[in-house]
Amino acid sequence: MRSATLILLGCVLPAFALAAGPDFTGTWTIDLRTKAERKRKLECGVAAFELAQSGDLITGDHTFSTVGCGRLNEGGPETVKGVVVGNTAILVVTSGRNGAIVMGKATRSQDRLRWVTLQEVKPSETPGDSPLILGSGTLIRER
Repeated sequence: MRSATLILLGCVLPAFALAAGPDFTGTWTIDLRTKAERKRKLECGVAAFELAQSGDLITGDHTFSTVGCGRLNEGGPETVKGVVVGNTAILVVTSGRNGAIVMGKATRSQDRLRWVTLQEVKPSETPGDSPLILGSGTLIRER
């Protein structure tokens, strides 16, 4: 009886995992410039997540730049790590700029990713310096 249950779980769980939710893999961006800044064609002012999902685990990179390119967080490899539950991912994001760490929630809906930072896990290693990690916004899937 026990081995029949294990075999059944072995067949059912992978199918459930495939149907559990959307794939977060891709490059997700948000243009943070105002309409006037876009019209003046100012550079930078963009935040992005580049995510790779394997099963229910996510790894990736993130970037954030202020309008005019005055300040930049280049993130870095594996500065984003997380886990997927349904159509939501809980992500831990480390600032490549100053080592600050935040935890947030990304909710996927079609080609949009709604991001909100939930809490600071570790403050900046440089007091008073912004980690330049997106606080909240809706990102669009680029690829």
